Amino acid sequence: RAVSDGGNGGRDEVGRLGVAFNEMLGRLAAAKEEQRRLVQNASHELRTPLTSLRTNVSVMKRFDRLSPEAQRRLVDDLQGETRELTDLVNELVGLATETYQDEPVQEVVLREVAERVAARARRRTGREIVVDADSSAVMGRPGALERALSNPVENAAKFDPQGTAPIEIHIRDGVVEVRDRGPGIAEAELAHIFERFYRSPSARGLPGSGLGLSMVHDIAAAHGGTVFAYNREGGGAVIGMRLPTVPEEQQWAPRPDQ
Repeated sequence: RAVSDGGNGGRDEVGRLGVAFNEMLGRLAAAKEEQRRLVQNASHELRTPLTSLRTNVSVMKRFDRLSPEAQRRLVDDLQGETRELTDLVNELVGLATETYQDEPVQEVVLREVAERVAARARRRTGREIVVDADSSAVMGRPGALERALSNPVENAAKFDPQGTAPIEIHIRDGVVEVRDRGPGIAEAELAHIFERFYRSPSARGLPGSGLGLSMVHDIAAAHGGTVFAYNREGGGAVIGMRLPTVPEEQQWAPRPDQ
């Protein structure tokens, strides 16, 4: 316990030491609580890909009765879900340790990231996902960027399960937007949705941990970017990030297969 200030210099020194020790204990307790909450809630973030994986494994039991096209789609889904689980576990570890140790930084064309995210979300949700993207490229980690874009797309479908309007991924000059026509976001919540573990009252009872959008924030920040969210006129919401781009004249030429 800290000693109160007094006229004695020795007592002052002990008092300062006690205060510093108490502050350190407070920080350790807060860190321990955050780690506990992270472990407790991580299972919710893993639930969606695990559920899809379990469903597809069940379908594998009748693999030989599927058409060649259905077999190919099933294998593609399994590979994508396995990769997503691996990436998510890596990012949860990064979130817990305040570091990101993903794949090496490289030039990433955001349109390609969006197309991969859209294809997987279409299969998983059955929703129409529209990609409208320019040739913006950034220096970054493809897996992390894919995860950052997947979360708001999955959220758009989750919060509007009966929706029929397409979910849009719009990219211009490094500004990535996910647009939906769902219920929107309460004004009081807009300032909090990127906070770690924040759970909107409207999200109670839905899968999730409050980690997803905080990951979007952290991944955008790790790429030198920022995040934003606002409600659309006519209903729905926009969630996105602004990323610094590679000037077009410095981008690599398209590959021959593109």
